[in-house]
Amino acid sequence: MRQSAEWYDSQQSGLGEKFLLEVVATFRSIQTSPLHYEVKFSKKFRFAQVHVFPFVVIFKIKGDEVVVNSVFHTSRNNRRYI
Repeated sequence: MRQSAEWYDSQQSGLGEKFLLEVVATFRSIQTSPLHYEVKFSKKFRFAQVHVFPFVVIFKIKGDEVVVNSVFHTSRNNRRYI
């Protein structure tokens, strides 16, 4: 996430911070309603799209916890990140 934020800042000042804020907002949404998100890959992992940016948060629910596996750019192979 840090590298992506730095890259966005190199494109436009302040854009990296906006990216990080959107990722945090996605984390909060997952925390509030984890079952809202689509299940993929053997019903273990869920995917949450980051608003505005082409990134996805992959996570799973373990008991009463949400475990984030990765945050990745959607142009990459998502199976590598789970």
